[in-house]
Amino acid sequence: MSYGPPPPGDPAGHDQSTGGYGPPVPQYGQPYAPYGQPMQHYGAPGPYGVPGPYGVQPPASDPPKNYLAFNILGIFGCLGMTSIIGIIGLIFALQVSSKWHIGDYAGAESAASTAKVLGIIGLCCFVVTALYLLSMGVVIVASIAA
Repeated sequence: MSYGPPPPGDPAGHDQSTGGYGPPVPQYGQPYAPYGQPMQHYGAPGPYGVPGPYGVQPPASDPPKNYLAFNILGIFGCLGMTSIIGIIGLIFALQVSSKWHIGDYAGAESAASTAKVLGIIGLCCFVVTALYLLSMGVVIVASIAA
């Protein structure tokens, strides 16, 4: 079924160069650009310095540090609320490398900074708990020996 060309003389004032049917469709093998925006070449920077949709290159540096060990120790830091902080920090620490590998570099940096803060809190709780248990052990041994 074919509708044919548009009728001659457009009373609505549509663009006659495309037949009145909207923007031209890119031909096979040409990259697509939304209507009214310039064409982007593969890997070329887009608007506002954001990389283009094709061939996104990772930053020259390595992935950010994920502070996984701090968050694992934070789980064992104390019972209750601080172990929850360690679990949440562990989740963020595990997200760093996966976000980096899929190309979400800003998300990886954000997850790394959150994991760092939660890891430091968890590590401090672990040290306090370890010192408390050590001192309680010394007190118990001293009371048994006396």
